[in-house]
Amino acid sequence: MKISLQQTQILCASALSVLMSATAAAETQLSGFATLSAAISDQDFNYQRYLNDGGTFNRDSLLGLQLETPIFNNWNLTLQVKGAPSTHDDNAWEPTLSWAFISWRPTDDWLLRVGKLRLPLLLYSANSDVGATFDFAHLPPEMYSLLPSTDVKGFAFTKTWLNDNHEWTLEGYLGTAHSDWRYFLRESVPPDFTAGALYIGVDMNMIGLTATLHTDKNTWHLGLHRAELVSDYGPLPSDAPFVFIAPNIGYFKIFEEMPGPAVPTVDQLIIDVLTLGAEITLPNDFRLIGEYGRRRINNAIMGPDTSAGYLAVLKQIGRWTPYVYWAGIRTAPQALGFYTAVNQNRVPDFIPGAALINASQRTEADLQGAFDQYSVALGISYQLSPTSKIKAEWQHTRTGSAASFIDPPFTEDGSERQVNVFSLSYSVAF
Repeated sequence: MKISLQQTQILCASALSVLMSATAAAETQLSGFATLSAAISDQDFNYQRYLNDGGTFNRDSLLGLQLETPIFNNWNLTLQVKGAPSTHDDNAWEPTLSWAFISWRPTDDWLLRVGKLRLPLLLYSANSDVGATFDFAHLPPEMYSLLPSTDVKGFAFTKTWLNDNHEWTLEGYLGTAHSDWRYFLRESVPPDFTAGALYIGVDMNMIGLTATLHTDKNTWHLGLHRAELVSDYGPLPSDAPFVFIAPNIGYFKIFEEMPGPAVPTVDQLIIDVLTLGAEITLPNDFRLIGEYGRRRINNAIMGPDTSAGYLAVLKQIGRWTPYVYWAGIRTAPQALGFYTAVNQNRVPDFIPGAALINASQRTEADLQGAFDQYSVALGISYQLSPTSKIKAEWQHTRTGSAASFIDPPFTEDGSERQVNVFSLSYSVAF
């Protein structure tokens, strides 16, 4: 079943406009959350959009307000607005309506919601903006970049079963989302591509189902998700044919204007995502947290076809919680091999149009969005109060043959780099 973005927006707007009129006299609860974060790296290029040796406040800083109000009986309205760095402009902040949904609880063990709501994707997806609720200074980006959108406009249900000290939760959703995929291009190939940051808008029809088990001390999570993605650029290349100019010399064709066979395309990408997660309490106030995700693109060879995961150990010592984690993300072998072949391909300068051909190869490689990196981090959080924390972290990242989180210098072809990031933040909920 497919729901268009326009249909979902009309549905949500209609529901909100009808039901908000009933909230004027209702008792409301207003809460908020904020993070002020400073981070700096030891490199002069940008990592994760903002990080360089000049420092930034943009990576994690944000401010949010949430309103919850009963409408009638077991119906409630939830609105959340957030101010944070833009998701489609590296140089701007913007307000967004993060949540806007109507919820109905027909019984204690059923919850139905319609509107704009958070995807039940990972262990910390629901509270990823509220830094006071977890100890990491920054959730591992290798894992928390699985989907370009954290929210969906549509319908969701939650069913809960209680059994002694166990709580089972089944969540499902159906809806649409719009987001922007960011690329960094090292070359300009007129008229469509200019060197620097490039954002491509995407619309997705999404469906998913997750199961979570909570015990007194442990949490286990499993999720299956599917997205049908359409790009603002129209049909997307599923592969790139190789065109020989001379023996052992040629290029991967990415533009129809270039000589050679037609570039194979797909009208939409079919993306499946599997997620596994666990948070386990160990003796002596230790905790073990781990998550794994497999993002598979079924009908194209592309860099976002990845496996990602992290494993963290935390130790509570009074109000202090030091932690260490390892995280990694790597594109599937076939797609990573294709990226490497395109990125390294060059034609000699004596070939007519060699400069444009070589620029097209670098651009095609950058548009693959491939990953090959791992990180280790040492951090600590200090709980000032039940609703506020100060956090500090050192993170060391190594990249291999592909590094889509890095904006490389325009003149460089290599991807193997090391980045050290130091961050300090204060998070509060109120």
